[in-house]
Amino acid sequence: MKKITLLAIALLALLACEEKPVVKEPLKFSIEPVITRATEVNFETGDAIGVNVKKVNDNSFYAENSCLTFAGNVFSGELTWYADAYSEADIWAYYPYSAVGTPSVYVLPTDQSEGIGAADFMAATKSGVLPTPNAVTMTFKHLMTKLVLNVENVSGAEIESISIKGSPASATINYSDLSLSPASETVDVSPCPTAEGKYAAIIVPGTMALTISVELSNKTIVSQPLASMTLKSGGQYTVNMRIVPDNMTVTTSGEIEAWSDEGEIAFGDGASSEVKPVTFEEFEGYFVYDGERYNTVTLADGNTWMAENLRFVPRGRSVSSTPSDASGIWYPATNAEKVADPALVPTKGLLYDAATAFGVEAITVDNAASFEACQGICPEGWHIPTNAEMSNLVGNNSNSDFDNPNAAYYDTTQDGAKVDDLNAAGFNWTFVGVVNRTNSGATGSYTITNVGDTYGAMSYVFGSTLRQTPTTNDDGSVRQAQYYSFMSTYNATYKRVTVAYGNHLSGYSVRCVKNK
Repeated sequence: MKKITLLAIALLALLACEEKPVVKEPLKFSIEPVITRATEVNFETGDAIGVNVKKVNDNSFYAENSCLTFAGNVFSGELTWYADAYSEADIWAYYPYSAVGTPSVYVLPTDQSEGIGAADFMAATKSGVLPTPNAVTMTFKHLMTKLVLNVENVSGAEIESISIKGSPASATINYSDLSLSPASETVDVSPCPTAEGKYAAIIVPGTMALTISVELSNKTIVSQPLASMTLKSGGQYTVNMRIVPDNMTVTTSGEIEAWSDEGEIAFGDGASSEVKPVTFEEFEGYFVYDGERYNTVTLADGNTWMAENLRFVPRGRSVSSTPSDASGIWYPATNAEKVADPALVPTKGLLYDAATAFGVEAITVDNAASFEACQGICPEGWHIPTNAEMSNLVGNNSNSDFDNPNAAYYDTTQDGAKVDDLNAAGFNWTFVGVVNRTNSGATGSYTITNVGDTYGAMSYVFGSTLRQTPTTNDDGSVRQAQYYSFMSTYNATYKRVTVAYGNHLSGYSVRCVKNK
């Protein structure tokens, strides 16, 4: 009996040591999207995409038009990975999801007056993906083109409707390289009003000659053709329109808001942007310059100043997101990432090098000292501030010969003008940082210092007075030319504006002063 008991105990111990079989659960299939935007911000909870998974080893479809929905920063659904962990797959996905099947042809919605979301179409592709428990990162690209219309209506009549004529009606989609083949048939698109005087529309990219047509409440129809050009997938193009009685002027540019920068659109009828007039109208407390409104303020120094930074783009020029490309005009980058953000332009303005601000192609040894009080890119009757005008406003100058303790806003405790005092007077100092390029041999970069949540704590505003004789390169070209400029100091000790100096190749803000 004792032997039997010992044998039973041994058998139980042996069974206890055996491993229990493990049932492996299929890996959940999920996608982490990287995009510019789906709506005005990002993908939203509940958004749905269609996903196709094709196994590389036998070219068989593992999943076709599987629906995944967005939640918690990833797309997921019922789809799981196949069991073969070493079999690669090619994946392509699209947005928005269609229950009918993965669309091979995109048909442009023509009535977008209620919103552009349904017209937006994005797709992503990735090759050689192995089954993984992690979300597959895929970059979703806008395949269509976005137009933004800025409309200034001074016709005296109300706008009844706006039509964008000439967009391809549809396009065949190639998911392997996310390319499009637009149809020859064209349609008219009704854009969506997004704010007062602003409209947006999605059109099919391709080579085309668009026409903007506006119907007014007095039954007048005014139209403006644009020159034929190739509009690219993912490109956003801004159209600035000014409607006057029986006529309309249109200027166009490629200002980008989280889409790719595709440059400027030329004018139709053989015209070019250079011959289109830059409009300017001045009113009490503000002016409208090239379709943009700017507040102005008369300060205690007796001068009338712009109360916000300039955002004017000269004809034939485009704005850059890359500070190292020496383009002369840059988007601001007032954020922790030091990344250009076109969405900041309405509140921060643009950054310009001295040549652009002064309205010339280049700063040379011969012309460097000739820009004192020049109009530059300011509107008619206004100019880039001089060293004397800046010193008389804030007092402290990097050259002590120009210090002015009697300046309108000089504060002895700050040894300059308090930012708060300037703003209380209506100057509205704007922290925006700089594009820093110290000489012609240096590579430009964004300098975005911060104090707490204030980014761009060190900001400059160009002045027009040369500080000293320029230094030159061996070939005689200007290596460095310094101009007196406003500079902010914003730290634990100082919150002030003084007059410093900056290099002509750097990118600074521009504030214009009215001529007396």
